[in-house]
This record gives sequence, structure tokens and C-alpha cells, in this order.
Amino acid sequence: MLTTSILIDNFSTASDNNLNRIDSTFDYLSLNQINWKPASKIWSVGECINHLVITNELYVNKMREIVYRSTSDSNVSFNYSQSLTGKLITKTVDPGNVKKFKTFKVFDPLKSTASISAVQDYALIMKRFIEMVKNMGGMNLKKIKFSSPVNKFIRMNLGDPLIFIPRHDERHLDQAERIVNMAEFPKE
Repeated sequence: MLTTSILIDNFSTASDNNLNRIDSTFDYLSLNQINWKPASKIWSVGECINHLVITNELYVNKMREIVYRSTSDSNVSFNYSQSLTGKLITKTVDPGNVKKFKTFKVFDPLKSTASISAVQDYALIMKRFIEMVKNMGGMNLKKIKFSSPVNKFIRMNLGDPLIFIPRHDERHLDQAERIVNMAEFPKE
């Protein structure tokens, strides 16, 4: 049985793993490498990371006001199950799902070149996300609902992003890693 305390621990572990991965795999890249695109319709490493920064920041901002105005008893853990919306998003963004999906406009990466600080930007937003999630202990994450950054009519449980955000990040880190591993990828 999944509980809120296990959900929070799983999110923190998966997010720490993604942070370590992005640091060890992409932090050494040059500006040229970050912005290199194998084709015009394929995202660069920088666009993949920028997409994660934009997406995660939108979720942090939506969730933060709920988390910090809610009261909780950190000694209590509730049973947790995803909403239908959460299950659909999780299935869509899972790294094992090889089908490509067009992202919502609100999550589009910046069309200009990514900066050399893309990796640090990701680390900063994820550290804020992890810190906020630690404050969710004792909250009934199944009972508290909020609206998606995409559309106010798309509602989900407050705990749903704790499942799909790390998977979404992993999916796009896989995508960025495939780019780095291409034979044509610039050496510097």
C-alpha cells in the first residue's frame, strides 16, 4: 500500500537520482554542445533541460501556495492512490512509453539558445521542489486537489506530480542523453 510518507520518500530519492544524473552527464557541456540539434525538429540538450525547468517551476508555483497554507501533522501518513488524471499523465510521460507527444505550449522550451546555466537552473528548481515536498509530510495528498498549470479544469490530487514529475524528468534526461551519445555530437 502506497502511503504519503512513502510517496514523499520515493519522490525525493528519484529527484536526487535525476539531479545526480544531470550533474554528471550534462554539467561539463559547452554552450555549443548544449545548443546542438541533430535536426531542426529535435530538441537540443538545452531545450530538453529548459523544458524540465519550465514544467517543474510551473508545478512548484501551483503547489507551493497550497502546501504552505495547509496545516499538517507530520506524524500522520495517509494511504495514497493517484487520480485518473494523474494516472493518465504518468502513463504518458513514463520513460518506458516510446510514443512521442507534443508538449502543451505552456511547457515549450525557450526557442532561443539555452544558456550554459541550464543544468544549474534545473538543480535550483529541483532543490526548491524537494524542499517543498518535505513540508507535505502529514498532508492528505489524495484528498487535496489542485488544477494543472495547463488548464484550470484539469484537476488532480496534490500527490500526483510526486509520481509523474520524476518520471517525466527521467524521460527527457534519456532524450538528452541520446543526443549526447550521437556520433555527430560536437566534441566541444
